[in-house]
Amino acid sequence: MQQSMEGMAQCPHCAHNAPRSHFGTQAQTAGLLPVRRRVSQALPEAPEPVVFQPQQPVFKSSAPAPHYAAWPGMQPAAGSVAAPVARMVLQPSQALMPVGEPPAHAEFVTPEHQRGSPWKNAFILLTLLLICGVAAWLWWDQAQAPPVVVPPVTSSPSPQPEVRPAQIATKTESAVTKIALPDVDAHAADAKALITELFAADTPQRRAACIHEAEKHAAEIEGLLGANAEKKVELRLLARIPGLPLSLPSGRLIPLFRVVTSQCANGALIRLETGADGKRRIHWPLFYETHEAKLTAFISQPGDAGAWLHAGLRPSHGLDIPAELRPKYLTFDVQVSASSTPHYVACVERDTPLGRFLDRETDWGKSYLARLLVRRLDIRGDAPCLIVMDCEGAKEGGEVDGER
Repeated sequence: MQQSMEGMAQCPHCAHNAPRSHFGTQAQTAGLLPVRRRVSQALPEAPEPVVFQPQQPVFKSSAPAPHYAAWPGMQPAAGSVAAPVARMVLQPSQALMPVGEPPAHAEFVTPEHQRGSPWKNAFILLTLLLICGVAAWLWWDQAQAPPVVVPPVTSSPSPQPEVRPAQIATKTESAVTKIALPDVDAHAADAKALITELFAADTPQRRAACIHEAEKHAAEIEGLLGANAEKKVELRLLARIPGLPLSLPSGRLIPLFRVVTSQCANGALIRLETGADGKRRIHWPLFYETHEAKLTAFISQPGDAGAWLHAGLRPSHGLDIPAELRPKYLTFDVQVSASSTPHYVACVERDTPLGRFLDRETDWGKSYLARLLVRRLDIRGDAPCLIVMDCEGAKEGGEVDGER
């Protein structure tokens, strides 16, 4: 092997490791006779040594006899002579391989614990046959079923609305079933035209033409929008408020609109009222009170005086008042502007005719618009509280316009 003299070398025939100087060069080994190779692996049984004749040439025949004594457990046949095998005959890759027939191997047998059950395939086949049989029986039963005869449809009277036991239908519920829904698009078109004309009018006559019963509110109209007003009110925004609140106690559905001006950032409430001539005009008290924040100014004044004011109502659980007072009062969230601010709470004593009336006429999840007689309620709560003493249209004892 082409390696340095100082390094370790390995014989390619006998796999012996030694310094390179221990091995002879090609010139030194040219006259040596072939010797038997040595195997570095430990063999179970060492074969008998074979003696070579020094005078015997290296290659006597072109096909030397195979040497079987090198394989463990293999013995030459009786009467045969083991022929030597020269190491020069074997290739370098065969130098470490034993010569001879390999021993016979036993056939592989699957272990007992890995063998499948002989009944498994039979059980699967039986299950499939059972499923196919059930499916075929269901199909046959459906195919042989008699045809279904559909009776002719006969007209039946429409079901009557269920009447609550021991209770009388409220006037609000009766009005909703009798009065048709308002034409919201027509109301929106009229509101846009009236509001635009009201703020653009330069004479009292033009302004009065936009207001329902303007002769009753002439002083307030001119004081707010007239030429002698302290500040000119400019229109900023007009939009419709989603939903249709109910009026108390009539139960009519009322489209509401929001008007934002230069003096009312929260927005005032506007509704339209139909006059005797069939034309819609602006309901001035609701617009004026919400634009000028009359309820906020009233509740900030000391005293026990009452006042009639328009407000929106929505039933609530009374979480803004102390827990010990909740069984005593019916509570409502009060809306006095087009936005959710400011927030007030209206309380009505339960054991009163007005409390029974409002309890019967209002439902959860609905909003109402009414004109109320209120005064300030001095209790410690999370929001300013009002006590409702009367509702316009509701008589004493819960009667409304002469009807219960």
